[in-house]
Amino acid sequence: MLAEKTIPHHNPAPALAMLADEAVCANAATHTSTHVVGRAARLAYRTLGFVCLGLAIAGVVLPGLPATPFALLSVWAFGRGSPEWAARVERDPRFGPTLRNWRERRAVPVKAKCLAVGSMALSYGLLIVSGAPALALWTIGLILVCVASYLVTRPSA
Repeated sequence: MLAEKTIPHHNPAPALAMLADEAVCANAATHTSTHVVGRAARLAYRTLGFVCLGLAIAGVVLPGLPATPFALLSVWAFGRGSPEWAARVERDPRFGPTLRNWRERRAVPVKAKCLAVGSMALSYGLLIVSGAPALALWTIGLILVCVASYLVTRPSA
């Protein structure tokens, strides 16, 4: 319980402020652990959250730009910098179901799997056609195979 937790500190005011920050983080639906960060770090996390949210929104309308990874990253960043924004993104009708499926079951929609693997194959094909060096092709090919293997072995939503 947060009230029973003691923080060694000579001045009780900062310790109480830290406990209040922990309580906010602990009550956030998207935050899985109590994580106390300073004001500058919260601002950095919020900024990252908004940048990723903007990229996720752009990914909804721009072909080739994935929305889900940016939405996941925005919720993670908001969970540390602004739990109320993390909850707001998770309530969004466009991103919410996918985010909840990932958080609860680590599940990925079949359509997203197909699009991701297809995009990786297309990108790799473009590398081959562009005449990329053999070392780059082998390295990138290995990375893409690992990512695709991980992705397709996740449960389907």
